[in-house]
Amino acid sequence: MIRNYQFGDHIAIAEIFSRAIHETASEVYSEEQCGAWSAKASHPGHWEARCEQKNPFVFVAGNRVIGFCELDAEGHIDCTYVHPAHGRKGVASRLVSHAVDAARSRGLRKVCVEASICAQPMFARLGFVTIKKQTVEIRGVGLENFQMEKLCG
Repeated sequence: MIRNYQFGDHIAIAEIFSRAIHETASEVYSEEQCGAWSAKASHPGHWEARCEQKNPFVFVAGNRVIGFCELDAEGHIDCTYVHPAHGRKGVASRLVSHAVDAARSRGLRKVCVEASICAQPMFARLGFVTIKKQTVEIRGVGLENFQMEKLCG
């Protein structure tokens, strides 16, 4: 089930973010890159503030938050992550499809994302087009990702 963020979800979201990077993204990004992207320890306080501002969509299974996706007012999808134990089961695809539907219902003409190497194939399957491959710098470390967009009008 997908629903809007509720206070308290940030605790699971903090863990999902850290684990997804250090257990899933680490398949294609180096240890140094993953460390620049996220600390191994989760930081619920940071995520509490961020979730209150961003109001992400959360995927709940068995009363547990197992994934989340942020969509800002301009149609930018940020932070789409799934707990590693639930990866490759369609959770991220369903969250992103939900975000696209929400953008459409808000009257937005397109959505965009900076997709990681691991997420790029999923976004492509959902109809996102790669605009360009780029390297972003986080804490002095370069990470490749893909600027992608999808028309939703």
